[in-house]
Amino acid sequence: MVNFNNFAAIIAAIAPFAASAPARQAGSVPSVEGKFVVTLKSGITAREVDSHMKWVDNVHKRNLGRRDTAGVINVEPEQIYTLDGLTTQLDAPWGLASMSSRTAGSSVYMYDTTAGEGTYAYIIDSGINVDHEEFEGRVYQGHNAIGGDFEDTSGHGTHVAGIVGGKTFGVAKRAGIIDVKVFSGSSTTTSIILEGYQWAVNDIIYNRRQSRAVINMSLSGGASAAYNDAVAAAFEAGVLTVVAAGNNRAPASTRSPASAPQAITVGAVDASWREAAYSNYGDVVDVLAPGSRIPSASFESNVAIATHSGTSMAAPHVAGLALYLAALENINDPVSLTARILELATAGATTFNEGTPSLVAFNGVVSGK
Repeated sequence: MVNFNNFAAIIAAIAPFAASAPARQAGSVPSVEGKFVVTLKSGITAREVDSHMKWVDNVHKRNLGRRDTAGVINVEPEQIYTLDGLTTQLDAPWGLASMSSRTAGSSVYMYDTTAGEGTYAYIIDSGINVDHEEFEGRVYQGHNAIGGDFEDTSGHGTHVAGIVGGKTFGVAKRAGIIDVKVFSGSSTTTSIILEGYQWAVNDIIYNRRQSRAVINMSLSGGASAAYNDAVAAAFEAGVLTVVAAGNNRAPASTRSPASAPQAITVGAVDASWREAAYSNYGDVVDVLAPGSRIPSASFESNVAIATHSGTSMAAPHVAGLALYLAALENINDPVSLTARILELATAGATTFNEGTPSLVAFNGVVSGK
């Protein structure tokens, strides 16, 4: 503990020398431009403090970064501090509540107020109803690999996006959402999906969002080296992809992008945390998340709600969790983020297939650590 009787600090408002301060690194705490805290040695006299105040007033004549002035221990930027806090969402949908509980059956979702702020979810899907009230204007139309407008004609993409970042149903309630449309209705092709995926990866890299973006792919097809190689290349470039295990009641290793080793592959559980009967399974599944009877935003109107089931609903719970943790804990690479998600997960699911982990995604809220 600092003894403030023997401690002195001067807050210097030196706008002309703001540029001489060390450059702020990504993920560091924000600072007040042009203001610095000068720490003086203990036991300094009032006269010496006055002398240093005059030094501060005249610091424009020299470099503020110098620490060799007599009596000066350190000079650092004045930082901005904020109050951290948890928010409780009562009567939350069971799936959302599960994300902050170590046991099944909760109806309360607890989360840090950061809630994924400053992060981006790239939803590679059927389009998103951008005007739905759940999104509060946070959806941006990124790329349409199909051509034409971005209208969601199946509702799948809108529902998925709501689970990631909707104000009521979302895990990361403050995240930005990027619409990457690759489906016309409920069908598409490998090349169209890969075009949309490549666009998303390039956009993340171009905007330097690797540490603050996740790609969600709630889709599944036969095993494809092209899919898996694309996910691997993105991972090497610093981009994390979360994918659905698939709904074929089959080994997820036979599906893509579920079988991509670098993806976080998500299977589904029901409200009792039992492995869903429809969920693909096996040791390529990394974690389980709520997937049965999940409510979220609907494409049918700007206020409509729909309930769906599938690993397509499980994956966005984990994509939202990835954004939540990236913002809260300043995790800035896919290796560390994947490891953190698996570290936090609760070994509490009842599984029925060999190789499927019993891990249920968890957000690390203080009361549940």
